[in-house]
Amino acid sequence: MLCNFPDYWAFKMYQKTILILLLNTALLYGQSFKLHPMAKSALIPGWGESAQGKYLRARVFRLSELFLWTSCILANTFSRYERSNYVSFASEHAGISPKGKTHQYWVDVGNYQNITLFNEEHLRFREPGDIYNTGAGYDWAWDTDSNRKKFENMRINSDGLAKTGEFLIGAIVLNHIVSAIDALYLVRLQRIQSINFNPVLHQNGYLGFNMNINFIVLK
Repeated sequence: MLCNFPDYWAFKMYQKTILILLLNTALLYGQSFKLHPMAKSALIPGWGESAQGKYLRARVFRLSELFLWTSCILANTFSRYERSNYVSFASEHAGISPKGKTHQYWVDVGNYQNITLFNEEHLRFREPGDIYNTGAGYDWAWDTDSNRKKFENMRINSDGLAKTGEFLIGAIVLNHIVSAIDALYLVRLQRIQSINFNPVLHQNGYLGFNMNINFIVLK
């Protein structure tokens, strides 16, 4: 069963807003406040790269962040729009009162022509705990089977968009992680003072190379 995506979306937006507010407060009032480039990119992808003068890399991460958030907002918006449509459609063609219904209820409504057929099948399968009580506000009866199938397609589209939004949230988190790792890589790369390759002749006659990497030790 899918989670309530609007609530999930609001929670993620709340988290990001709090992080940004905390960061801005620290920047405004912390006189000696200094963030490591890795931490900067973890908060805002591309920030750590930009702080090190890598503006092209920073732009890639920023554009990725913008694209992912825009796609996530659109997926969520269209999912809610499609849900509103299928709820209204079911109310009109199956006589459903939509208030207080779970996602599983809408799945069941799309799979069965009416509440009687649903309850009879679950009783045959010895699943009495899954049946709906008639007259308790859960009754439905589709006027035509074609309308039931149309409703089911609308619900599947809405759920697919909601699931896409969830995957995009994961992609946004991944973008932050990758940008943070990239910023850390750039920091360590700048500490390399020199790289030397020295030829070595082994006793067995094979020629090899030794690689020496000198790092700058920061105090």
